[in-house]
Amino acid sequence: MKKTNYLFFLLLVVFISCAENESSVSEGNFTPAKSGFAANSDSFSLSVKSLKTNDTLAHYRGLNQLGKAFFISGTKGKILIKTFQLEQIELFQAKYTDLRDIHVLSDSSILVMGIASPGHIWKIKKGEKEWSKVYSNMDSLVFMDGMDFWNDSVGLVYGDPLNGFHFILKTTDGGENWSRISQENIPENLQIEAGFAASGTGIVCKENGNAYIGLGGDKARVLISRNYGNSWSVVETPLLHGSGSKGIYSIAFKDELNGVAVGGNWETPNCDSSKIYTNNGGKTWFLSEGVQDFRSCVTYLKDETYISTGTSGTDISYNGGKSWSLLDSVGFNAIKINPDLNGVAVGSFGRIAEVELQ
Repeated sequence: MKKTNYLFFLLLVVFISCAENESSVSEGNFTPAKSGFAANSDSFSLSVKSLKTNDTLAHYRGLNQLGKAFFISGTKGKILIKTFQLEQIELFQAKYTDLRDIHVLSDSSILVMGIASPGHIWKIKKGEKEWSKVYSNMDSLVFMDGMDFWNDSVGLVYGDPLNGFHFILKTTDGGENWSRISQENIPENLQIEAGFAASGTGIVCKENGNAYIGLGGDKARVLISRNYGNSWSVVETPLLHGSGSKGIYSIAFKDELNGVAVGGNWETPNCDSSKIYTNNGGKTWFLSEGVQDFRSCVTYLKDETYISTGTSGTDISYNGGKSWSLLDSVGFNAIKINPDLNGVAVGSFGRIAEVELQ
């Protein structure tokens, strides 16, 4: 891994359509026996190629993508880009910050989100060399969990309840300015209820103004907006709940109706209800069958296929989340795989890997 400035990063983005250079890839493949469902013609195994990093103490949880470039954020203000090889760019203001989520706009602008007090969001635009601090919250209890965007202008950040009600920020100008959604437009939070910042994917913005936020604690609930985050309703789900570490950690949707949520309990990974699915836009949720260990991230692949990962393994569903099978016992904090079956996964202790379904 080597350091680079943002100008060099822009050059990387220009050439992301070129073939990838594997010079930074270390040896090591995991190719277990194929798993899946007999009725489905697709049946994949997982190949993992670990990338060399200089910091085995860093923990990576933020993961986003633009074209063939993957953007990674983590502890100690780490921001990495995987294109031809693994590159690092600097955000000196965030040197001691855990950057739990990262988002890239289509013009190559990057936003990163610090997790805890003081809560900050930084942005760097195309052509700029310095990061701008676009949001700050100095409350000692602020704790931001994740962000997502509908387009290059409108997006959301969510966090744990603050000052007595759920914390949701909205931007309408590409992250230049943020405002908090009014308490009157959000259902009351439970006594023990919060989000999880395990992968930055507990929030998802979908077409036509739909948005979903997964929560845990006393209940495993989902906040739902149909109007670009201006107002919210809430539904209960059957996913594991009952303490501050139990609940929904990640959500992914194929379209307006069909989606999946995963989670469980990171303190006790094995459980019987860590995956759920919906086929009516989140109005009702159903327990999935198959592997039920704790999972911190789920991502939609194509057709009816989803991938989920967590500390104890990586799973696949070929039928819209109704049932799951184990791909491999290698696990990560977050994963993204393209429809062409290639992607990146990130984890703790400096773990970053190229992943491929075969």
